[in-house]
Amino acid sequence: MPEKPKAPLVVMNGDVLSRVNFEQLVHFHLEQQASATMCVREYDLQVPFGVVEVRDNRLISVEEKPVHRFFINAGMYVLNPEVLDLVRPGRYCDMPTIFKELIAGDAETAVFPVREYWLDLGQMEDFARAQVEYARVFK
Repeated sequence: MPEKPKAPLVVMNGDVLSRVNFEQLVHFHLEQQASATMCVREYDLQVPFGVVEVRDNRLISVEEKPVHRFFINAGMYVLNPEVLDLVRPGRYCDMPTIFKELIAGDAETAVFPVREYWLDLGQMEDFARAQVEYARVFK
């Protein structure tokens, strides 16, 4: 079995393109004294219709094309070495599972908002967008 790292390690999904400052990310993680830090990104989702609230067949309110704001997992993480103990051979494990286990065990977890350029390349149209934006963003 390989030797466990002595310092926190950065883990990143392979389909993410970002200009996040990893030095600032690790510094933030250490300041927070967290076992694990997840990068998050604000995401807006607009409902393309008027949303109505109904109670007992009565219209209570109407909100035209509301925007809902969420923090989403940006696919970049900092983990303390002891977090690797949650990864066991022969057992399925992904980052959301690791964070759920850490939270269930009352471990300190933190979130680092990514405000820099960030793009998930999971869809072909996003990959095509990255082809256009890469030279402009990463020069």
